[in-house]
Amino acid sequence: MEQQEDSAVQRKPSVQPRLYAVRTVAGRELDVALIIEQRVRDENIPIYSIIVPSQIRGYVIVETPAAFHAANAIQGIRYAKGVVPGVLRYDDVERLLKPEAVVETLKPGDVVEIISGPFRGMKAQVVRVLPGKNEVVLNVLEVEYPLQITVPGDSVRPARERGS
Repeated sequence: MEQQEDSAVQRKPSVQPRLYAVRTVAGRELDVALIIEQRVRDENIPIYSIIVPSQIRGYVIVETPAAFHAANAIQGIRYAKGVVPGVLRYDDVERLLKPEAVVETLKPGDVVEIISGPFRGMKAQVVRVLPGKNEVVLNVLEVEYPLQITVPGDSVRPARERGS
């Protein structure tokens, strides 16, 4: 009886899934991901997840036990260029999925660019940061009179300094 239990416990170890990057034509990442998803369903390819990171153009990330599974899934797809050699670390991909909130990095006096809303494209200076509400109070710099506005934290980004 003990021999049967020991053999049941000593199963073949399962292969830990890894993350692989698939190069694609920029702008066609979602198309490639959807085709891969359909092939995974039809051909029962062991791909556990497909990630299309918005910050990186031209790449799709797949989670699979081996790179050849990813290569089989993209074979013949017009917009897929190939599997990038090497394995991605989970920490690196996690940073792409959980971007740091801009509000947490801002402090009074910082110059930001407004990226949405009626003041889009204008530069402004941070007066106050309200992290609980995810809002920023700004002084718009590109107007003739003092104008103070409150905008959502995802509507601004730190201004890039030219020449430095």
